[in-house]
Amino acid sequence: MKQVLKGITKGGILLLIGLIGFSCMEESGFTIIWTGLEVEFEEASRPNGSVRRVVTQNSANQVDQTTVRVNLVGAHIDQQVQVTIGVDPSSTAVRNVHFRLPQNQVTIAPNTSFVEVPIEILTGNLASGEEPNLVLQILDAGNTKISANYNKVTVEIRLSCPSALAGRYSTVNVGTGGTTNSQVTITEIEPFTYRISDITGGVYAQVFGASDNPAIFTELCGVITITDQPDVVFGGGVFNGTGRVNADGTLRINWRNDAEESGVTTLTRIP
Repeated sequence: MKQVLKGITKGGILLLIGLIGFSCMEESGFTIIWTGLEVEFEEASRPNGSVRRVVTQNSANQVDQTTVRVNLVGAHIDQQVQVTIGVDPSSTAVRNVHFRLPQNQVTIAPNTSFVEVPIEILTGNLASGEEPNLVLQILDAGNTKISANYNKVTVEIRLSCPSALAGRYSTVNVGTGGTTNSQVTITEIEPFTYRISDITGGVYAQVFGASDNPAIFTELCGVITITDQPDVVFGGGVFNGTGRVNADGTLRINWRNDAEESGVTTLTRIP
């Protein structure tokens, strides 16, 4: 063998190795292109295998529609694939209380690659503070393989409430800077997320002679949350806080920063 290789160039040796390797792959049945088929939940590939659906409750009989997607992974085939969907025992959402499944079987049509699974969220039944999780599982797909990793998906059903806080407000702040009276503007950035023109309620301007410090906060069913908003005036710290939307429409925000300034601000909408 050494004498045979001695007369072969380096390129010839590489070609010979390639031919031997290809022959071995053919004999072992190895194929470069995957030709399998399996079904999976598309949303199951997200972090924690979950997707959140936030609904806004407007009436006691309200029903909202949503979907999750089942994918057929692989080349198109000229036959339909019928997929059976069930509710996993780990689900905390209760059928006919938090949700309904209009059908437990869906069909991926021939020469297509996905189908939507309809879900009805019984929004009118949701109580404030409830956080039901609907865990769906692919139970059967006929002759088609079910994905081992993406056969379950969690639909987090979360309740919001109508939110309309944008506007101008007069403020009274009581805290480490004494009592200050001022005005602020609240602007909606996206649903349930707002920007307030001055989180200090006039403290930075009136006590320290500095600029106002804006901040972003969220509001969900009357609960206001301020998380790690930067101190853009003095720098080096953040603002955090909590608050509520009162029944009379006023807002009450408890805020603090890393410099140990804090206050309770009451905001009253200016007509």
